[in-house]
Amino acid sequence: MSHTLEQTRNKQPMWLFERNYSYLRVIFPEIIDLHTSTLVYRDALKEVKVHCLEVSRYTTLIGLKLTFTQCPQIPPVEMTVRLYHDAEVADVISYQNITRLVAPYFSEEKETDKDHKRQANILLYELLSGCLKKRSIEIA
Repeated sequence: MSHTLEQTRNKQPMWLFERNYSYLRVIFPEIIDLHTSTLVYRDALKEVKVHCLEVSRYTTLIGLKLTFTQCPQIPPVEMTVRLYHDAEVADVISYQNITRLVAPYFSEEKETDKDHKRQANILLYELLSGCLKKRSIEIA
């Protein structure tokens, strides 16, 4: 008789959520103590504003707005992100006022285009990594 357990958890790595959290902490070091102020990152192309929506014991809910200053015809990107400080992960819970982002493991449909939650988190990753690359160029 075999005593192996079937692996049932999702095999998708958490590195994306962990990386988003660490990038937010590097770009906005004051984000842990954010309560009423707005934090701003600016470079030649874009402006990213972060403000606090809700603070609880282990989490902070933030609003993030990306505006392209050099391309005003592009509408701003708005996200709501929950920061889990104990697990050190960041998760997009709302994107462009779409508040029900369903993760693929809760959805009946397994199509790639239905995975809006993962795509929103990848977009946050791309945005934050672009800020860090630009920041390291300006510092150097």
